[in-house]
Amino acid sequence: MDQDTNEPTDRTPEEEAAALALAVVSQAAAITQGDPEAVEASDENLREVVAELSDQPFTPRQEDVVATLGVAGGSLAAGLTAALAHEKGVDPGVILGSTSQAIVAQTQSPFVGVDDDMADAGRERGDAGEPRADRGDDDDSDHAS
Repeated sequence: MDQDTNEPTDRTPEEEAAALALAVVSQAAAITQGDPEAVEASDENLREVVAELSDQPFTPRQEDVVATLGVAGGSLAAGLTAALAHEKGVDPGVILGSTSQAIVAQTQSPFVGVDDDMADAGRERGDAGEPRADRGDDDDSDHAS
C-alpha cells in the first residue's frame, strides 16, 4: 500500500463493494484451507483492494486497522461457511464459490448504475410489469410480526 495517490476508477460503487466482498471471501477461503501462504496472500490482496478504494494513502495504523478488520471479516465468513457446510454436508469451497458467484451476479443486476428513481420504480413492478401489490402473491403469513 505504498501508493502516493489513488487514481479514480471507472468502477461503480457496487463494483467496488463487490471487490471488497470478494477479498473477504478470499480471506475466508484461505482460512478454511488452513494454508498460511494462502492467508498471507489474501491479507495482501485485501490490503491492495482497500488501498484502491481509498482516496488517500493510509497511515500505517489505518493499514493495520483495515487488515485486522479484513481478517476478522474473513474469520467470521470462514466460521459461518464451515458451519453451513457441515449442516449441508458439502465442502466449504462449494459454499464460498457460490458466495463469490452471488457477489459477482449482484454487480450485474439490471439496477446497478441506474438512476435511483428508475431503480425504485423497477423494484415496485412485478415480473409481468404489474405492481407487486396488484399481483396478489404478497402473502404476509410468512413475515414475522
